[in-house]
Amino acid sequence: MLNLKHIPSTKLFTSEPNPSWFGNPPNTPQSPHWDARSSNWLKSRFHFSFAEYSNPRNSNFGVLRVMNDDFVQPSRGFGTHGHADMEIVTYVVEGWLTHKDSMGTEESLGPGSVQFMTAGSGIRHSEYNDSDERGLRFIQSWIVPRKRGLKPNYGSFDPIGSGSCSVRNEWRHLVSDVQNVSVKTPVEIEQDANLYVAEMDAGQSLSFEVSKNRMAYILCVDGSVKVTSGSSEVGLGRHDGCEVTPDNVSNGAELLFRTGDDMPAHVLMFEMEYTGGIAGRTDF
Repeated sequence: MLNLKHIPSTKLFTSEPNPSWFGNPPNTPQSPHWDARSSNWLKSRFHFSFAEYSNPRNSNFGVLRVMNDDFVQPSRGFGTHGHADMEIVTYVVEGWLTHKDSMGTEESLGPGSVQFMTAGSGIRHSEYNDSDERGLRFIQSWIVPRKRGLKPNYGSFDPIGSGSCSVRNEWRHLVSDVQNVSVKTPVEIEQDANLYVAEMDAGQSLSFEVSKNRMAYILCVDGSVKVTSGSSEVGLGRHDGCEVTPDNVSNGAELLFRTGDDMPAHVLMFEMEYTGGIAGRTDF
């Protein structure tokens, strides 16, 4: 059996930074295209300690260091800034994300797309919502790489171009370890970590086998889903997270995901090696 710990969205730190901090003009909530979900240019939910949210009891989950659930208003974004020694994985939920970096990369990615940056020895980039009519939502996660000083790298996957955008009710394995030759995924990073995504219709179920000495972090992107392992069950709603750890590292166990008869779900899950000593979050 696996240990399941519910991380409710109501307990997440919500950041709404000053527009000028990232080179944005003042907020214009009176604009006809300003999305009512936020009165600020950015609304970000932090699953782990980040930026102005400093919490030593919630600094990471294994090699998963950051998971930010970001909503960006039209014609707003993050001006050019730098990163180093981190694997950065971004999953686009809605809208279009325009990326530019110091390696000369420039592209826009739509819903279901995933991009990564090996920041390594240093990289600068910007992220922007170029649309003047529609908001942008994306999940950005940082993963600690296996070593420092790696050569910077960038890659992405667009499901529309691949013809896989209509896949539903099954796991899409989007990210894996570049050193794992047993699997082939659209994106490969410098760490033993995997990203899976599933869009489930109402009244559906999916299973996932967590191998021995492995753990996972689940995000309910949209909708609602029940997650079960043995006699343990948690119900997740939009923005909720769930920590999955083994009660016995020598055994694997199955996770079962079930949607209700009237509600679909969009689920994202990082799976990785169990690092042990996960103390849990005492403020959740």
